[in-house]
This record gives sequence, structure tokens and C-alpha cells, in this order.
Amino acid sequence: MRRRDFIKTLAAAGLCVSQPWLKNPVQAANLTPYRGKFFVSISADGGWDVTSFCDPKANSLINRWASNQGVQNIQDSPIQYAPFAHNSAFFQTHHKNMLVINGIDCQTNAHEAGVRHVWSGQLAHGYPSFSAIAAATLGANLPLAYISNGGYKETAGITQYTLMQDPTSLKKLVFPNQFLDYDSEGDWDPAKQYHRTATMDLVQQAKMDRLTRLRGRNQLTPKQVNSLNDLFNARVGVDQLAPLAQTMPDTLVSNTDNDGEWNPLMRQAQIALASYEAGLCVAADLTMWGFDTHSDHDTEHTTALQRLQNGIDYLWQEAARRGIDDKLVVLVSSDFARTPEYNDGDGKDHWPITSTIIMSKGQSWTDQVVGATSSEHNALKINPTTLALDETGILIQPKHIQQAMRRLAGIEEHTISQMFPLAAEDIAFF
Repeated sequence: MRRRDFIKTLAAAGLCVSQPWLKNPVQAANLTPYRGKFFVSISADGGWDVTSFCDPKANSLINRWASNQGVQNIQDSPIQYAPFAHNSAFFQTHHKNMLVINGIDCQTNAHEAGVRHVWSGQLAHGYPSFSAIAAATLGANLPLAYISNGGYKETAGITQYTLMQDPTSLKKLVFPNQFLDYDSEGDWDPAKQYHRTATMDLVQQAKMDRLTRLRGRNQLTPKQVNSLNDLFNARVGVDQLAPLAQTMPDTLVSNTDNDGEWNPLMRQAQIALASYEAGLCVAADLTMWGFDTHSDHDTEHTTALQRLQNGIDYLWQEAARRGIDDKLVVLVSSDFARTPEYNDGDGKDHWPITSTIIMSKGQSWTDQVVGATSSEHNALKINPTTLALDETGILIQPKHIQQAMRRLAGIEEHTISQMFPLAAEDIAFF
């Protein structure tokens, strides 16, 4: 397969990479499947309204639902939620596996800065996302160590990310020698091969030998050398996708959820889980849009939250079906939050005080709430050791969440993590 044909096939499969798949192609054949924790970051893109979600405010000036309903409680749990969207089913189902962190000061109302701050821990440019750091430290040579579906995907050069929205042509890419045919009754036969395996091995070896000879020529320009190296890495990387072709279902989940809404979050989750089960992925960023509700807030935000909740529900259900739900660590957050009041268009504008939810199964630190806000939705200080409200304590910021995630992943002291210090106080989230 020529390089141009290979790239076309990649595009058809929905696979795009930010850099060559493997920095050291010699290691490709000896990769060890990754079986550690799987880190999934879910971005509610645009700025979610946590006062109608996990930090409820029963004030009719802040939330119209407060005119006739109050804050909802869960029996034997400190987690509270608003009577809004699918909150009741969502929190009743997942509260035992979630840590709610309220009162996070993003220190900005700007989308780009908010996204950067929440997912890297720094307002300034240049810091990688947690997903990138986890992929670089725990899966340095994996071909799909970091899967992105948009949002903040800064890598700072420590790893590569893969954009993979719809790999329906993946099996054709990985198994180009296979084809399907009908039997006498019109049903599909088992996959057949155009050529014998031994013959294909000879063909592939001849291709690689030719590539090696071409790369050894002294007359090549730097551009030609780079192109040949990219092609060599790509051909070696295809072999590593074979396990994914086995774990990826033939039919992907619908992009329409149970509410009849377009919901790409479910397919993003399905692809990410298949990649992890194949042993090729450490971290994935999933994204749901629609939260920037400057007008008609209640209607539009209800739809956005329900799609987010349906997507998270599917993520956990599919992980359980695959038997890997005990490996999931899920971080759910947003650019910032929304104002504790409505504007003239029945919308809500940008507000820097937000929340984050961290989810994991069977942990001692779940079914808990850390941090708080005032009745006007201003952040309150906490004692970083006792977690109690403390006027002499500290305000929770995104850097504290990012530092805690590094510690949870066991990579806080890794050289790569140390390259991007957060200067964050230790907060006993876990």
C-alpha cells in the first residue's frame, strides 16, 4: 500500500494522528498490552450550570425550578442534586461511585482560558492535559495511548493524540487480505482471504525491505526522509491495531440516545472502551457540546445535561458489559459555570465558580462531597487536610484537581509530571 493510499484509508476509518504513531518503530512488535486504570475525561463544553446539577441552589432568582421544588437528597449520602434534567435517575444510580467537588475557582470567564485551566491546571499556555501526561507516562509506546474527541488536547510534545470518531473501516485497514461473501442462502460466510497467509507475509516483507532500502539512500531530501519514516512507522503501527479490530463491534452504537437526541458521546465512549480493552489506550477525552446557554437557558440546558447524563450512563453500562468497569476513572468537568441569575434573554452567562465530578468503582473516597459555595454561588475556602470549611483555608482551583489526578494515577513523581509543576497545595480528596 502506498503512503497516499494508506492515509486515505486512515481517513476513511476516522483515524487521524497528530504525530507518527510510534517514535521507535523497532519496539512495535513487542508492545505489552496496557491493563492499568483507564482514565476518561468528559468535557461539558461551553460552561455547565452546576446550580441545577451537583451544587443545587434553591433560590428562584438563581433557578426557576426553586419556585416550587427544593434541593434533592439521597438517603445515607451527602450528595445533593437539583430537580432538573435526568438528575434524579443519574445521581441515584451513580452516587456511590462519585466524588463531587464544589466551589472550584476557575479564575476566568473566557472559554479558551477556562478550558485550558480546567484540563491542564494552568491558565497560561503550554501545559499538557492530564490525559496527555497519563498517556506519556503509562503508555509511551502504545499506538492509541491518548484518544481525543476535541476539547483541550494539548500534548506539549510529550506524546501524540489520536482523533478517532468512526472507525468503521478499521478492519479493512488491519486485515486488507480479508473479504466477505454470501453463501447459497444469502447469508455472510466467514471471512475469506484473497491470498494465502504465507504469500501475504512474503509481500509484506518485500514492502518493508523496499522501504528500508529507500530510507538508506544518501540522496534523499529531508522531506523525503520524513515521509519515508512516517510511512515506515504507520505500516508497523497497523500491526498493533489488530487487537482493536477484534474488540471493536461490527456495528457501532447509534448516535441517537433514549431521549431521541443526537448524542455522539455514546459512540465516543464505545470506541474509547474498545481501544482500552484491546490494551492500546491509557486515556481518552470525550466531549459533549451545547452548554453555552446565553438564552432560553432552562430548555437548552436541560437537553445538554440529559445528553451528558445519557452518555455517562452508556459509558458505565458498556464498561460493565465488557467487564472493565472496575478499571474506569472518569473525570467530568466544564470550562466554568453559569451566572447565579438569568439575563434578559432567559439565559445565563459565564461564571468562574464551578464543580467537578470524579467517578470510580469501589473506592473509599466516593459517595462524598468536598468543597462548597455560598447561597449566592461564591466559592468558600476549605482546610486542605480536614476538608472542613475554613475562612483561613484555601480556595479550590483546577490545579488542585489536576495534582490530585496525577497522584491518583501514581504518576505525580514521574519525570514527565515534574516537567510541568503545578505548585498546588495537597488536598486530601482521596
